[in-house]
Amino acid sequence: QPLLRQRFSQVVCSASRCMAASTPPAALEQRLGWSLERLAENTCHLWVPQTVPRRPIGSVTALEFVRDFVAASQPLVLTELPLDEWPCLHRWTNQYLLGVVGDKQVSVNMTAGGLGDFVDAAGLFVKPLEEQMRFADFWTLLEDRELGKREVPYLSRQNDSLREELPELLKDVPNAVSLGVAAFGNEPEAVNMWIGDDRSMSTCHKDHYENLYAVVQGEKIFTLLPPTAAPFLHERCYPPAHFERDSATGALVAVPDGAESQNVPWVPMDVAKPDAERYPSFAKASAVEVRVKKGELLYLPAMWYHQVAQAGITIAVNYWHDMQFGHAYISHQLLRDIAGLNDFERSSPEDAETQ
Repeated sequence: QPLLRQRFSQVVCSASRCMAASTPPAALEQRLGWSLERLAENTCHLWVPQTVPRRPIGSVTALEFVRDFVAASQPLVLTELPLDEWPCLHRWTNQYLLGVVGDKQVSVNMTAGGLGDFVDAAGLFVKPLEEQMRFADFWTLLEDRELGKREVPYLSRQNDSLREELPELLKDVPNAVSLGVAAFGNEPEAVNMWIGDDRSMSTCHKDHYENLYAVVQGEKIFTLLPPTAAPFLHERCYPPAHFERDSATGALVAVPDGAESQNVPWVPMDVAKPDAERYPSFAKASAVEVRVKKGELLYLPAMWYHQVAQAGITIAVNYWHDMQFGHAYISHQLLRDIAGLNDFERSSPEDAETQ
């Protein structure tokens, strides 16, 4: 709340120079506060579902998908993925994966406690250490927790990781989800592989992609929040850092990137288990949890905030499609501007005076 109030005051000061003197700054501040309260109420009652709907993928036409979910920016779980299009659902056993790609070099994100891209207790935004290793060695680390007890491995490189690093497995998944191609009007920008266990968690963030996320083994647990939750997530800018191995012990330690590195805007909280006392504004955010199991696919609309955990060893493949940068994106940026979340982009001397 203090950060929002401070931002309100800054906006009020700027707006008062442009508006008639008959509208006092206190009234403008009250209007902004009321507007955010109304935003929270409308989001809760008119947008975010109490539970994410589930539909068999064969029962949803492209028209229905666009009209009821993509255009409305509504998440959806598509169930009953057909085995003839997704042979990975029965092929990707431990033995099969190790036999086909066991000797392949893959990029593995290593963290000290399972959190990747997170804000630590020192107030640093810490990125994982990316290490190259054989897929078989990664799998051993994942299965043998005693061997990897000092750190947590997560195959989560993104950047088209399935097509770039494990093309031998492409025959087991569709090149694209036909429903997505028809709805989004483009082929996937990236196809990524995700393999981790319950120790790993992707902290709250958003992507500028339409996301089709299929679970091949295990279960993914998503905590979703719409773009309008932005003012209530206590997002701030943090100095960047990264994990490195200590030269003496080999343990992972967080090392600041350096004074010349730009701060990173990030959500510092666990949105699945929010600390209400520390993050009071989160009470106005509308969150919904959805579990995606083997043979199911989540449509995650672009710009929705999401935090992702796993139940046991989980394998997933996702397809990123370019989003349309239209009115929804513009409106979201305006909301972030009003809430002061884009202040790091302002660099003119006049702007700097009001920051």
